[in-house]
Amino acid sequence: MIKRILIAEDIDSINTGIISILKETFNFSIDHANSCDKALLKIKKAALENQPFDLLISDLSFKTDGLLIPELKNGEELAIAAKKKQPNLKTIIYTIEDKPALLKRLKEEVAVNSIVLKGLNSLSELCTSIEKINSGENYFTTEVLHKIKNDSTITIGEYDITILDLLSKGLTQQDISHSLKSKEIKPSSVSAIEKRIGELKTCLKANNSIHLVAIAKDMFLI
Repeated sequence: MIKRILIAEDIDSINTGIISILKETFNFSIDHANSCDKALLKIKKAALENQPFDLLISDLSFKTDGLLIPELKNGEELAIAAKKKQPNLKTIIYTIEDKPALLKRLKEEVAVNSIVLKGLNSLSELCTSIEKINSGENYFTTEVLHKIKNDSTITIGEYDITILDLLSKGLTQQDISHSLKSKEIKPSSVSAIEKRIGELKTCLKANNSIHLVAIAKDMFLI
């Protein structure tokens, strides 16, 4: 049974809108945080005080002030960290990000309880999601399920993430090859790396390596 909700959202107007509709619709205790790190601290503090949150509603993207580097960079990392701290915590991702591979990962690997895409009817869908979760069900909108079902992207594993991370640091394919060999990661030949980068570009519809890195960052892969 849901009694306490924590909202993690860095845009004040969206935060206000969510809190307003939830107070009109439900009789829950609601708190909020404008960063992932602050949200996790509140989750830990509430658990220590034996007043744990029952539901976390989190955006995916959070801006930084440029002064402090956050430990948790996005809502996906927050959801994972929160579940490690409190395994029974229910999680809703409330986001504008709609890339199929990302949605699939959130549903199947991160195991969030619901994903609601921001839009015209999203606050209503958010309320429906909460009602479903409160009755013991997970809830994914038809739009989200359709995007996941039609996901044609290749599986992106640790090998790919390593290559993408090295690309983001400006390394050439030759440099990446040397780095993989030093870490005993295979395949490490330049030809294998070139082939895999080409496959990733095709899969993610990237025009070049710079575009590929940008897409990977948008998907929170690196």
